[in-house]
Amino acid sequence: MPKNMFFDYFKRLSRTDAFMRLSFIICAFLIFFLSSQSKLPSPSKPFFGLDKILHIIAFGSFAFTLTFWFTAEKWINNMQKYALLVVCITALYGISDEVHQYFVPNRSSSFYDLLADTVGAFLAVGLKLLLIKKSTLKRNHV
Repeated sequence: MPKNMFFDYFKRLSRTDAFMRLSFIICAFLIFFLSSQSKLPSPSKPFFGLDKILHIIAFGSFAFTLTFWFTAEKWINNMQKYALLVVCITALYGISDEVHQYFVPNRSSSFYDLLADTVGAFLAVGLKLLLIKKSTLKRNHV
């Protein structure tokens, strides 16, 4: 793809959509990058479940930014389809992340990490649906 096509694609989008779509790409890269590290930085006083909270945040961010690849009209017309699609894509990326971590020295795969990834996706989709509902209500009352 020529360089100009990439930038032309993003120029056609609203600033919010362009920002969120670029954020999705960055988020996917960061998850992969961090997953490739043999040792991750950790706080001086970690607490039980911190890693699951971080998985929920990371994959929730992944899923929320992914929702912006589909127009608001598509979400309004077929919420269940796009909600399921985003959760499935996020879960599949979570599976690939766990398989990837299996091959990284000093890292391991965990079903519970995948579960946290999927919880993050559901929370992100819920937030997206709330935002769409709020936007729709606002539009109908104006």
